[in-house]
Amino acid sequence: IDAVNAGKHVYVEKPIGNSILECQLMVQAAKKNKAIVQVGQWQRSQQHFQDAIDFVHSGKLGKIRLVKAWSYQGWKSAIPIVPDEPVPAGVHYTEWLGPAQKRPFNSNRFHFNFRWFWDYAGGLLTDWGVHMLDYALLAMKVSDPKSIMASGGK
Repeated sequence: IDAVNAGKHVYVEKPIGNSILECQLMVQAAKKNKAIVQVGQWQRSQQHFQDAIDFVHSGKLGKIRLVKAWSYQGWKSAIPIVPDEPVPAGVHYTEWLGPAQKRPFNSNRFHFNFRWFWDYAGGLLTDWGVHMLDYALLAMKVSDPKSIMASGGK
């Protein structure tokens, strides 16, 4: 919202927002400012991804009756507890927090690990699951899955 209010065009990737309201406010700001906002996913720019989708679309696999997409994410170890600390130089922490609850800076909630905290993201489903769904939906030329199942936990 701040970017389009500043007259900039924006490219965004997931997680775009943590609520429908946040997303609606973003759309309103983009329209008000006549900004171009593109939503994308990095894997669509990779040649091997494009080649695989083209192969599926070629029909050489015949009629596809079932598509399964999964990701084993058992590699992540527990995040150690670390004390709050001063905001690093060059980090505009208030802007980084956006609409999230205001709280002291903690490196556990920053950079890569932010995705494990509900204030900032939706965990693995919104972080990686969206890529798995994108592969399947694009390959099948559909906009919504017929069903989804998830399991897991530690």
